[in-house]
Amino acid sequence: MPTFATPSSRLQGVSPSGLREFFEIGAKLAAKGVDVISLGLGDLDLPLPPFVSGAVADAFATSQTHYSSNAGIIELRSGIAQRYKETYKLDYSTDEVLVTCGALEALFDTMLAFLNPGDRVLIQDPAFGSFANQAKLAGAQVELVPMTGQFDLDVDKFAKALAAKPTRMVIINSPCNPTGSIASRANVRAIVELARDHQCILVSDEVYEFLRYDGQKHTCAAEFSHDNVIIINSFSKVFAMTGLRLGYVIAPRPLMRSIFQVHQYNTACAATPAQVGAAKTLANPSVFRAIVEQLRNVLNERRKAAIESFRQIPGLGLTYTPTAGFYLFPSVQGTGMAGTKFAQTTAQKVGVIVVPGSEFGTAFPNHVRVSYGSTPPDRIREAASRITNALEGGHA
Repeated sequence: MPTFATPSSRLQGVSPSGLREFFEIGAKLAAKGVDVISLGLGDLDLPLPPFVSGAVADAFATSQTHYSSNAGIIELRSGIAQRYKETYKLDYSTDEVLVTCGALEALFDTMLAFLNPGDRVLIQDPAFGSFANQAKLAGAQVELVPMTGQFDLDVDKFAKALAAKPTRMVIINSPCNPTGSIASRANVRAIVELARDHQCILVSDEVYEFLRYDGQKHTCAAEFSHDNVIIINSFSKVFAMTGLRLGYVIAPRPLMRSIFQVHQYNTACAATPAQVGAAKTLANPSVFRAIVEQLRNVLNERRKAAIESFRQIPGLGLTYTPTAGFYLFPSVQGTGMAGTKFAQTTAQKVGVIVVPGSEFGTAFPNHVRVSYGSTPPDRIREAASRITNALEGGHA
């Protein structure tokens, strides 16, 4: 490799995205004429809700296609702040809300704003792989803290890890990607209080806040501490607008100053038409509630089909009931394969794409993530049937 092509040292230890790798495997199989069922990418196949679509279209029609404020349009920031006040009794001013190009930008801005080379970061395991890789890009040393067997936050393990050595940041995610589980309110509170006691910043990724089933409730980490908690959220999932890249970060003013400073040089602003669409929808609570309810109903049908059909696959273990998001995280240990081998086998033999558990941490390599957000119930059942046939030797 020529000297000028040598990558920067910050890329050392940063892994290429395995999620995208399996997405590409599926695309190549489809190009060969294989009927691929993708349960890999964390996306939705549903259309933009008509109200949101109309508001975005109106923004185009009225030439609201130029730069907004760096922080985002005031109507959207005000709507977000108002929602947190009404829902969680949390008082944030509009300058404590920053609109970003998706939750990933919000996370990356936060990492760059506070992490120095060598800083220690604790992250629940399993968790979305971007958490660890973004922290590494910021120069931090990442340590993973395994969740419980039922995929709740493990308070004892966090307590021991925090007591062991100084820590700069703790990252949690509930509802959880990849497990579809919801952390108990008591455990969220305990982790927040531990982080505060150890003088850590706590970052809580809550992008699946609205995708909850069976009457489950969401706990916002900022309910238990204000000064050291940063909330990451997004409109991508709740409005089925992942490609429009609209997220936000909420933080107390002293923390937001640094995040905003990074954001200014990372991107000018989130896309204005998407901001307008989200702002108008938040301003109509009955419409917003109807959108959430319709999305939940569709996904809940798929969830039930996924749980029922995947529990019937020989060798798979789903010992908990996922109650949020659009993911299952079953163990495949009973098949005699680790997660990576299992995912390769289902892709190559029967055209079903799942993602190995090793893409989400180190504690559960014998698991796979199954995403049902883009797959109707009949195709979910077919995917499970194909996997069963492959495991029983029905396919070469």
